[in-house]
Amino acid sequence: MGVDAGALGLMALARTSGADFSRVVTIGRHRVNVSNDELETFFRQRNRPDLAARASDGSLQGYCEQLLKSIFGAGIVQSIDASDYEQADIVHDMNTPILTSEAFSLVLDFGTLEHVFNVPVAFDNVAKLCTPGAHILHVLPSNNFVGHGFYQFSPELFYQIYSPERGFAGTRVFASPASTPDLWYEVRAPRDVGARVDISSRDQLQLLVLTQKVGDPIPLVERPVQQSDYVVMWKEPRAIAKQQRRSPIERFVRTAFSTLRHRRKMARRDVSSRRADIIPHRVLALTGTF
Repeated sequence: MGVDAGALGLMALARTSGADFSRVVTIGRHRVNVSNDELETFFRQRNRPDLAARASDGSLQGYCEQLLKSIFGAGIVQSIDASDYEQADIVHDMNTPILTSEAFSLVLDFGTLEHVFNVPVAFDNVAKLCTPGAHILHVLPSNNFVGHGFYQFSPELFYQIYSPERGFAGTRVFASPASTPDLWYEVRAPRDVGARVDISSRDQLQLLVLTQKVGDPIPLVERPVQQSDYVVMWKEPRAIAKQQRRSPIERFVRTAFSTLRHRRKMARRDVSSRRADIIPHRVLALTGTF
């Protein structure tokens, strides 16, 4: 749990996307998990030698409050945790509905909610913590993190939780393989593609999520979301009948082709070409303005 290279890049993208850092809350008290050299390189690559010099002296290490204030111009930075073990500002178990009247312009979850069992309540709490127009950032585990926490997450979950119908806008989801930190794969919403977006990876894979709260969402505990491709199938029974009419050979060929296609999605050679469902981006191109 903390600010790694992916979280650092996501905050840079959020800032260029108009995120307001005046009142920040972190879900869990986040440590800076990036070395001085890595911080210095990050800012030099973005033509900010002043920030690189500031990062080189070690003053930004430890908990993330100083990094957020010195580099991102944050005003108030608070943290929420289930215990006072790391001196969090607000002690609250995210498994239960939060009752605080505090509201924030930016909510950061860099590796916490996978450890919370009651996921719908936890995401409802995140939404409650937002002022109108606030941004939410997540960096959470996806593939190959079995045993790390309770859950590994799918891009579909975030596109459904943070949909326009639920009062969110500008939702973007990126898959970040551990072996290619300079490369993110932007995952399109399955309902926009018209099909599931399955991802296979040999690496550990994190999801980086950026969204903005613009409405007043109905709590997930009152109205759960559904997987988008099933919603389409329920509305179009002919599509189900067509699938049922496929011969065993046709189903085998389609499955084999799909498996091969998904294995290639996370291959580095895809960086130069766009796909219908996953778009590779160089991180520096996405976050180069700082």
